[in-house]
Amino acid sequence: MPQLNIRTADLKNENYVISRLRTTIGRSARSDVCIPDAFASRLHAEIRKEGDAYWLQDLGSANGTRYNGSLVSMPIPLLPGGEIQIGETTIVFQDDSLPSHRSATLIADHTDALDPSKTIAFSRRNPTSEFLEAQFTTRNDLVGLISKVGIALLSSSGLDETLNQVASLVFEAVPAERCVIMLRDDEAEGGTKISAARMRGRDEPLEEVRISRTVMDEVLKNGKSVLTSDAQHDPRYASQTMALLGIRSVLAVPLSVNEMEVFGLVYADSPTYEATFTEEHLNILTTLASVASIRVENARLLEERFERERMERELELASEIQQRFQPSAMPIIDGYEFQGISFSCYEIGGDYYDFIARDDGKMLIALGDVSGKGTAAALLMSSLHAAIHAQVSAKNSLAETVTSVNQYLAHNTPANRFVTLFAAELDPVTGTLKYINAGHNPPIVGRADGRVEQLESGGFPLGILPTAEYELGETSLAPGEALVVYSDGVSEAANLRGDEFGLDRLSEVVSRNLTASASGLRDKVESSLSTFTQNAPAGDDITLVIVKRK
Repeated sequence: MPQLNIRTADLKNENYVISRLRTTIGRSARSDVCIPDAFASRLHAEIRKEGDAYWLQDLGSANGTRYNGSLVSMPIPLLPGGEIQIGETTIVFQDDSLPSHRSATLIADHTDALDPSKTIAFSRRNPTSEFLEAQFTTRNDLVGLISKVGIALLSSSGLDETLNQVASLVFEAVPAERCVIMLRDDEAEGGTKISAARMRGRDEPLEEVRISRTVMDEVLKNGKSVLTSDAQHDPRYASQTMALLGIRSVLAVPLSVNEMEVFGLVYADSPTYEATFTEEHLNILTTLASVASIRVENARLLEERFERERMERELELASEIQQRFQPSAMPIIDGYEFQGISFSCYEIGGDYYDFIARDDGKMLIALGDVSGKGTAAALLMSSLHAAIHAQVSAKNSLAETVTSVNQYLAHNTPANRFVTLFAAELDPVTGTLKYINAGHNPPIVGRADGRVEQLESGGFPLGILPTAEYELGETSLAPGEALVVYSDGVSEAANLRGDEFGLDRLSEVVSRNLTASASGLRDKVESSLSTFTQNAPAGDDITLVIVKRK
């Protein structure tokens, strides 16, 4: 996997593995790679993955980024061993990862490279068919049971296979007609679920299973084994369930890795016309369950780990797709500077920003904030992205775009979901800015004389009322003036005392730094935000869009 070898001015070395589609580098703690270099901007540069290649891009830093000694003015491809110079920090890009199919095959097959014959013998062996060649009739037989059960379960891999293997062993060990295995499950009704249920001589699982609640409680709650040879008349366990099913003999033993933590049970029963269970059968089933518990617990934990890893992979993929929605590079228009940055408080977020060039030379600028957080917000954000791009491709006006997107979201999103959006259309020739604010935080315009104005014209958030109408506002950017659009993750960012950053602090930062470039103004806002919040965790996604007229 590609990585960065980072060497700072004090000769400290650190490695960073590149695992994201976009990796930001800078002095800010919000950067993926934070470098304590006084000559680095807070958001200095970015490494972006495109296909199998990685590209380096400067983010409008104050002191520039060099690659192999040359100043980076546009995105350039990174090669293994290439040196990135940021201030006094040297970063070497390394990519030594090579596919190793032979190793993967060996691991997956569990083969013995020195003796292939062992592999063939192992794959053909059926531990179940070799288990328990005769009935256990004495305690001496229990000594060999532990070894045989362990070997029989070696071939099991997943949890379902392991549980079915245990059920098969139960039928071979005791004269039961029915076997049920239950495991604890916090999400299931009653805190347990039936994980395997079989009848002797049948491979298909039982669809409907009824077990005495008294027996279950005795095993799961009290951690005790149950043996009754006459369930119809045993005062401890006699019930309507036993009578209806015609059950006479019952065995039930706990599954646990220690006596204090029972995570399931193995249950076996037999109807009235079959032989009754004895204490010897209980000893056999207890021994089988004791050995099987470790394998079942390991399979259960392994399945949970696989599920977590699957979810992590899906989140990584979702995060990568979402990052692709963001502009790969800032627009280049004579007389203007554009900057945009977004930090998700979770793996994926609900903020959206965009710069979309129109055929007539005008530029659409958008920043949206989806209600809620996490996966649901990210899915709605992707719909917003697609809807706006479709409207621009259809050459619809700004008002038509917002109205159509609102109707689409109102008809295709849950009632408790909505989107706030600021969308503007910039005419670079005149500096005219037409805009609609659909329930979003009022963006601010820093004027050349130091004043700060708020842009509020608009209407309801999108997705609430399909017939909503939106007011079109208009302003202009004179040379030296800047438009700052932000999500509520900026204005509502809180410090450890619970105080919010607020619009006044943001306006003050913009007013004091209007002479800075767009990237410089972005860094000043981010720096003030970090200083204010200190170590307080982010409660929402943070997104900034800045348009500066030179």
